[in-house]
Amino acid sequence: MRRRRTTALLSFALAATMAAGGFAYGAAPLPATGGDAVTAAPGTAAVTTATVTLVTGDKVTVATRAGKTVAVDVLPYRSDAAGLRTYTVGTDVYVIPREAEALIRAGQVDKRLFNVTQLVAQGYDDAHRAATPLIVRYTGESAATPGGARLTRKLPGVRGAAVAADKSKGDAFWEAVDDDSARAGTPRARLSGGIQRLWLDGRVDTLLDKSVPQIGAPEAWAGGYDGTGVKVAVLDTGIDTTHPDLADRIADSRSFVPGETVRDGHGHGTHVASTIAGSGAASGGSYKGVAPGARLVIGKVLDDGGSGSESGIIEGMEWAARSGAKVVSMSLGGQEGADGTDPMSLAVNELTAETGVLFTIAAGNSGPRATSVGSPGAAAAALTVGAVDSADAVADFSSRGPRGDGGLKPEITAPGVRIVAARAAGTAMGTPVGDKYTTASGTSMATPHVAGAAAILAQRHPDWSPERLKAQLVSTARTTADTSVYAQGAGRVDVARALRQTVFADGTVDFGLKGWDDSAPAEKTLTYTNDGDAPVTLALSVERAGGDLPAGALTLGAASVTVPAHGTATVPVTLDSTAVTTGSYGAHVTARSADGATAAVTAVGFGRDVQRFDVTIKVLDRDGKPTKGTASVSDTRLDQGTFPDTYPVGADGTVRLRLPRGEHSFYAEIAHNSPDQSLTTEYTYAVQPGTVIESDRTFTFDGSKAGRVTMSTPLPTEASRVRIGTTARAATADMVHGRETWLSGRTAVYSVPSATTDPALFESRVAWSLAAPALSARIAGRADGALDAAYFEGWIGSARFDGTRTLRVAKPGEDVRGKVALVKRDDAVSTYDQIDAAADAGALAVLVHNDTPGPWTGSHLRTEASRIPAMTLSGAEGARLLALPAPRVTFSGTALSPYAYELMKYHAGGVPADQRYRVRTGDLAVVDSRFHASTGGTEAGYARVTRSPMQTVAYFTHARTVLPRTLTEYVTAGVRTSEAFKLGPVWSAGGASQITADQTFAPGQKVRRDWNRAVVRTALPDGLNAAAQRSGELGVVAAAGLLDSGTSRWSVNRDGATDKETTTVYRDGVALGSAPYAAVAFPVVPQSAEYRVVTDVRRDGAGWATSTGVRTDWRFRSAGAEGMTVLPVLSVDYRLGTDLTNGARAGSRTQVGLGVRHPKGLAAAPRIASVKLWASADDGTTWREVRLDRGLNGSVANPSKAGFVTLRVTATDAAGNSVDQTVTRAYQVRR
Repeated sequence: MRRRRTTALLSFALAATMAAGGFAYGAAPLPATGGDAVTAAPGTAAVTTATVTLVTGDKVTVATRAGKTVAVDVLPYRSDAAGLRTYTVGTDVYVIPREAEALIRAGQVDKRLFNVTQLVAQGYDDAHRAATPLIVRYTGESAATPGGARLTRKLPGVRGAAVAADKSKGDAFWEAVDDDSARAGTPRARLSGGIQRLWLDGRVDTLLDKSVPQIGAPEAWAGGYDGTGVKVAVLDTGIDTTHPDLADRIADSRSFVPGETVRDGHGHGTHVASTIAGSGAASGGSYKGVAPGARLVIGKVLDDGGSGSESGIIEGMEWAARSGAKVVSMSLGGQEGADGTDPMSLAVNELTAETGVLFTIAAGNSGPRATSVGSPGAAAAALTVGAVDSADAVADFSSRGPRGDGGLKPEITAPGVRIVAARAAGTAMGTPVGDKYTTASGTSMATPHVAGAAAILAQRHPDWSPERLKAQLVSTARTTADTSVYAQGAGRVDVARALRQTVFADGTVDFGLKGWDDSAPAEKTLTYTNDGDAPVTLALSVERAGGDLPAGALTLGAASVTVPAHGTATVPVTLDSTAVTTGSYGAHVTARSADGATAAVTAVGFGRDVQRFDVTIKVLDRDGKPTKGTASVSDTRLDQGTFPDTYPVGADGTVRLRLPRGEHSFYAEIAHNSPDQSLTTEYTYAVQPGTVIESDRTFTFDGSKAGRVTMSTPLPTEASRVRIGTTARAATADMVHGRETWLSGRTAVYSVPSATTDPALFESRVAWSLAAPALSARIAGRADGALDAAYFEGWIGSARFDGTRTLRVAKPGEDVRGKVALVKRDDAVSTYDQIDAAADAGALAVLVHNDTPGPWTGSHLRTEASRIPAMTLSGAEGARLLALPAPRVTFSGTALSPYAYELMKYHAGGVPADQRYRVRTGDLAVVDSRFHASTGGTEAGYARVTRSPMQTVAYFTHARTVLPRTLTEYVTAGVRTSEAFKLGPVWSAGGASQITADQTFAPGQKVRRDWNRAVVRTALPDGLNAAAQRSGELGVVAAAGLLDSGTSRWSVNRDGATDKETTTVYRDGVALGSAPYAAVAFPVVPQSAEYRVVTDVRRDGAGWATSTGVRTDWRFRSAGAEGMTVLPVLSVDYRLGTDLTNGARAGSRTQVGLGVRHPKGLAAAPRIASVKLWASADDGTTWREVRLDRGLNGSVANPSKAGFVTLRVTATDAAGNSVDQTVTRAYQVRR
């Protein structure tokens, strides 16, 4: 199923796009020269990453290639039993902390806040936004701005405000709006702080010569009606006030875009405004607008890039509705498939009722798919507009209904294909028609036609309400035969008929979505109104509107009706939904006078829901009784691209659902906190995979059949994290749904064996991250003295013991100097404050004992460890220490584990009965990793990623580490695995990162990995296919600016704070331009040419001493060919005999081995003809050539004093392609 962005572009430039080979790009000619000819390499040619701080304070890094999310790195700061959950729905990935899930389920929190795929797509990642934009709706008229946020806009139209939640303040905002977020347990589905609902303030995008006569405007002008005296507000990208067609047309204007005036730097708003009221002065009247006498009220709500925020648009709507305008035109939209309950739609409804203004709004450009009308066009009060061509055929791109809740949308259409209107100065939107006009298509172009028509009608009838204007326009529209009402509504607007006709009808009759079991006939009343001086008799008929309308589905209460002069008449319309099967249906009720002079049309819409069945799910705990823990059941519609529905389990252990026919998968879970106030939790899960619901069903998830899920390893280990995952595929649709539940390593996990299903359609899995036990504690001198102590906040919150230490316990009120302080957790005091107070008083360590069941956490953004070891205990253990006289505790710790296990077990077709696993070393792959750093104590992060056969997205979290160090990993064989390394603190959004390509290890396989090893240089990643390529008119060299000398590298991302990159591209000696990237795209020509790509990279960061600068000069020849071809760009690989500090002894010799390679995927690569090496001990001032043997090995004589060695390599292949690379301070020399 094709997925789209949350917001849609509502106008199309009439230019083609093309996809060729490995990437897609616009077909418009690229400039031959100039600085903008060289740009960043497209994401389809390289892997890109972006970090998003969620509104809960958690950080998520999303790796994307070819427009798809391929990996998600999660940095949670909590230790809940089920602290995090991730979902894959089609191509979108959601990362949802547990405390947010209940609020999403209750409809109080917008799930878009956790759709990390779309947050990145909308530019809400941390590199582009320091705060998360939100819209809040108050429970009352107003409320104080929540902590951690600042007010950006007041939005009385939706009884709310726009706020920005500061990402640097972590979870401060979330703490202010959710009073359960700091504790494990059952989150109450309730927002606090006077807030009723919370939405993402999403991005919204911009969605005349023959078209104006097409809708009858000249006839209206001839009658003296051209919109004179009527104001029309246009909410768009602004306006070109200097355009001749718009001179003296603007009554008022205001910008709602921070930092931008009302001037139109995009072109969309000017085009729309002139379609409404342009004079046509620059074309001799040829391109006159629909209502050239109307005055314009211009609200700039979209920036010069064509995008805006929902809150900015709402603020503009409130201003426009009170500006004296009779009509508001909005050619923009977002949230495809909206149901009318979003903030923008609510604002339309409320402002229409309050001010009496008519909103004409574009349906969207996401057609021809059904249920694709966007917001705010989904608003019930809006007159929603689709697009037709010059023959009144609905445009393929025009969004179709029904609305998300089954309602009838759009109501009307207007010309929207190849519309010529005013071109804003200096813009290139659409296809220019000279300097003053441009052609564009979209429902954006259709909407102003209807707005202009409404202005003409309002001139004739200034006292008409928005409902009356809407009904008159819709019921007098020209219907297109054999076209669904969900595509055209009543038909194409006809302003001439709307003006002259004195009889009108209800424009729409919407029965909505009828339940499958609802067999009772439904009746609506159709009202006809006659403003004329004589009665009118109308013959009535029901006419098919595309598709099949079974006989008897719709019946009229009369075959004709006489409407009295200045009166009304009604006719009942009856729906028998049992006459149709599941789906959406429509018809037109047409009323015609005998002479044909009067015709009124009503669009009738209705749908029949899918058949639903009673599904009862019983959830029993491990004692076979209804659970006393926190339990829920999730239902995933496998054949739909929808988010799973989660339901709480009732007190009787039962969930009663009414579910639609189709493919479903069910997931039940129970979470318990230990009754002894321990931090240990229990988690039981059960799955009912691949279930077709076609009758009433009862399922029982019987926890008494659950078995413990365990993993035993040869070396002593403890788990830092356990991940429970499932992937389900639909048998009848191309849909994949994934689910991952992240659990603390202290969680006791139990699973209920499931029924089996097709192994190609379902997979369950469990993954463990294990390492040497970090801490053990026992009361000295007691055989029964073992304590279940754990570091507070896991790997980030506490200093650690390294070795053994015995300390006296200081109880409350005692002197803590030189002792371990024993304190009780307290809701009124931050645990971090308690730890800091103990350290300030001279304690050497602190034990915080619990006061209630379940774990707890501190601040999400604690970015440094506590000054002293801080540990947690259960309430029972704390009470025991308090009762003992002068107790002493012996602590044994391993600060940095020398080994780790990354293990996964998966099962196709269901959940197995026995999940007690034991691994042997011989069954695993062994990866010996060496992490290099030129400076001791360098902060870094490392993750081993494992992915099962059916898993589409890799999920991981970096573990904090300190360099230099070594690590031996034991990894499950037979699964896809990769490694992720980040140079820099794991809790920061910055830092350079690298990811290896997926590999599958064999049992017993031994692998060597080096990270951050000299020589760090510019090169093409060896694990990335076609990293240098050309296709059509575009060439790409996706180089990594600073790539270490490890192997199997796939994705490399620079540190934006410390790395500076510049690349200049030449063709046949002529500079094409420069760009601040190492990975670049540039124009290529069909004929053979020599290309030169020169990249300079600098890194200046604390603790970074080697490879401070790299200059790489590539030269290669290339000519055009069919499809995608790989370019012969050479990369130099280095093998140095240096140590973990990337250093060598002064006065010694360092062995250097070189390798030269072409990009992966290059067919018939030329042989390497020449390689030379030089070394310098004075940063390149003087050089000495290093002699190389046939294997490209040489020996560098190091200087006799401390310093650095700079290396230069040149290489040429047999075809003359070459590379010349200089690495300043390639490695260090120590005394």
